[in-house]
Amino acid sequence: MKRFRFISIFLAFAILISLMLPSAYAASSSVKGMTVEAKAALLQDLDSDTVLYAQKADEKVYPASLTKIMTALLVLDAVDAGKLSLDQEVTAGGTTWNGLESDTSSANIQVGEKLTVEELLKCLLIQSAGEAANVLAAGVSGSIENFVQDMNKKAEELGCKGTHFVNTSGMPDPNHYTTCNDLYLMAKAAMQYDEFKEIVASVDCRIGKTNKSEERHYYNTNGLLSNMRYSGYVYSSCIGIKTGSTEDAGYCLLSAAQQDDKTLVAVVMGCENPTDKAGNIKRLQFSESSRLLQWGFDNFSERTILDSTFPAGDVKVTLSKEADHVAAVPEGTVSAELPNDISIDDFDIATDLYESVAAPVKKGDVLGTMTVSLDGVEYGTVNLVAANDVSQSVWLARKAAVQNLFSKLWVKILAVVILVGIVYLVLRFKVFKRKRGSYGGSKRRSAGGGYRGGRRRRK
Repeated sequence: MKRFRFISIFLAFAILISLMLPSAYAASSSVKGMTVEAKAALLQDLDSDTVLYAQKADEKVYPASLTKIMTALLVLDAVDAGKLSLDQEVTAGGTTWNGLESDTSSANIQVGEKLTVEELLKCLLIQSAGEAANVLAAGVSGSIENFVQDMNKKAEELGCKGTHFVNTSGMPDPNHYTTCNDLYLMAKAAMQYDEFKEIVASVDCRIGKTNKSEERHYYNTNGLLSNMRYSGYVYSSCIGIKTGSTEDAGYCLLSAAQQDDKTLVAVVMGCENPTDKAGNIKRLQFSESSRLLQWGFDNFSERTILDSTFPAGDVKVTLSKEADHVAAVPEGTVSAELPNDISIDDFDIATDLYESVAAPVKKGDVLGTMTVSLDGVEYGTVNLVAANDVSQSVWLARKAAVQNLFSKLWVKILAVVILVGIVYLVLRFKVFKRKRGSYGGSKRRSAGGGYRGGRRRRK
């Protein structure tokens, strides 16, 4: 029984490791006819990390102002660590406008101006102010250069595979790049902060009067949230996140939307915004993003593939008079975000059960595993456990213990040695007894013979 317990622990550990691995699946292969007018695109479920759509999602692209998601993430990490506070004032230093072009988005922050960390984050994420990124960078890491190093370190920690930063705001540079997959990882990390979620979902913001400026009022650059900048693109389910555009990057949008209890994140990179015959610019970064998000809501749903009611089979039980088999049932469930046109019956179920198990068996004891897959993609593995208790027969257990003992090689060797020893002692005893008998007989024969000598008389 100890051997089976060890196997059970090993299987449980292996399943735990598998559950810690990334759980994203390209499950959208059965949903046909979806393409996005962009250089690269990605649609992913924020809660399960399931990939619903991917279009060159691992190819390097210029991030433009989507870079500011990482900038904000590092600032909020510093706040969370107690290095800064949201109401702490930061003074814009001499490097405030370093590396920025004259036509970059800005909040007109002046050198020497004092703003709180929260106000700077609003300027960064709502107005997309490049100088706010530099001010925050110096406030967190002491310098822009140190902050950029921290950005690259954070990207590596998040598991980004195709990202490298050289500035805080997304100014064009051949060595400043990322991927849709990496941008999703950054957004997911940033969305863990309530402050971030609140700011990127805001239609507008007001920056109070400072030592260098009167009150300022800015509207979000995200056309899915407001008509104030771009009319006709509002998507009621949108909850953020960030726009970006440069000549090299094209028009980009990383957006999030929520319907019921499902949150989807769309990354659309490198859109080209054509002008129609009437002279109207088609803002594809917005229209393609909302179309992609709604397609995800319409065509995918959370489905239970496997639960405890699924028949898994029986396992033979030894050392018991109560039962010779015990039923195995799945422990827990396997669920996934799946295309609505996929049938649960299409999945492959691979069962790996023990051939037998020795009683006593406790309800919940691990008896094997069950793996669910479709088209070579694994969707989960669960333990198979005993459905009920099975008691042990004491007599059968003792009999098996004796049989097991005498089946061991060292016991057999010991038995042979003991047997040889016994044989040796018996033979030695017989030989000794024979020799002793022969010696005793010769003495009796000598004593029984007549004395030939004469008796000497006294004179």
